Amino acid sequence: MKILEVVFNLRPGGAERFAVDLTNELSKANEVTLMALKDDSVEPERDLFYASDLAARVTYKNVGIGKGYSVHTVVKIHKAIKKEKADIVHLHGDKMPHYCILAIFLLHRKMKFYQTIHSDIHNGYDSLFYRFLVKTFGYQQRMGFIALSETNYRDMIDVYPKIKGACIPNGRAPIVPTDRFDETREEMASYKSAADSRIYLHVARCNLVKNQRLLVEAFGKFVEKGYHADLVIIGPGFENKLGESIRAKAGTHVHFIGTRKNVGDYMLHADVFCLSSDYEGMPITLLEASLVGLPIVSTPVCGAVDVVENKVNGVLSEGHTVGQYLDALEYSYQHLCELRQNSLKMKDDSAYTIENCARKYMDFFNR
Repeated sequence: MKILEVVFNLRPGGAERFAVDLTNELSKANEVTLMALKDDSVEPERDLFYASDLAARVTYKNVGIGKGYSVHTVVKIHKAIKKEKADIVHLHGDKMPHYCILAIFLLHRKMKFYQTIHSDIHNGYDSLFYRFLVKTFGYQQRMGFIALSETNYRDMIDVYPKIKGACIPNGRAPIVPTDRFDETREEMASYKSAADSRIYLHVARCNLVKNQRLLVEAFGKFVEKGYHADLVIIGPGFENKLGESIRAKAGTHVHFIGTRKNVGDYMLHADVFCLSSDYEGMPITLLEASLVGLPIVSTPVCGAVDVVENKVNGVLSEGHTVGQYLDALEYSYQHLCELRQNSLKMKDDSAYTIENCARKYMDFFNR
């Protein structure tokens, strides 16, 4: 089978990380091309961040579109997709069908189109455009849609009851130490404000949806109450206005260290993983934490409520207030040994491997 995976770019991000992992896994038994739309020669360090992780058997192609949305851009993308003559065209990102709409209209009889819902269905996937797309193609069995968690899938079916859809939880390739493992251990130790300080880790770009303001404010109160802990934040964008406001609220126990390629090493050297989002689909970083046996503290969002068994392998805050998140942080600190033991036991039976995920995608593609 010839499969075309389509992303906007390969910048640091959960959807991009997942697309690369899935592409690599599918390519073990299929001819797979990963196509990025955005011109990767303008900011190659950002737009090709994950390119080096692609397997040698995967073909990478770049359409080379610039900024903005136009008829010329849509036509160019249509021609690029048509040229591939793929059996399956798999789209990632809520805006992707906007750019590929001409290809979907003109090529759906020759190629099967699928769209993965990478976020909460009510945030970007229930617009007038999507309602038109789903009712025109999804209800007519001409296009398939994939939700990333049971919670996400129930929401999708609630909004689009006649959709051709499936629930395929995200997967992640095995997390293994890199050649920077020992170096990372020393770096993480340097962030400890005390010898017995516990390291809490957050991995995400600076974004209102990720609600790092909640995380930083709750962590500040957490430390003020006498808990020996430090928070390490990995991710880009904290130099902008929002990032500066978040940094202004962070005390000396919060460390912003920018983008890192070897996130797995940091996971392996952390004590707890933190997620503070307002909404999610199925965060890749959450899966990474679960696959290395790292206890999780999270707001009760899609993905987290599926992966975290509350007060067993992690803690779910009751809501999205600072006080509620603070309560979750305190519980994680007071019961860390128990949470860690449970997390390590549960990681070996995880359903969130990329092998399981890819197999389910192939089943859906062949249905």
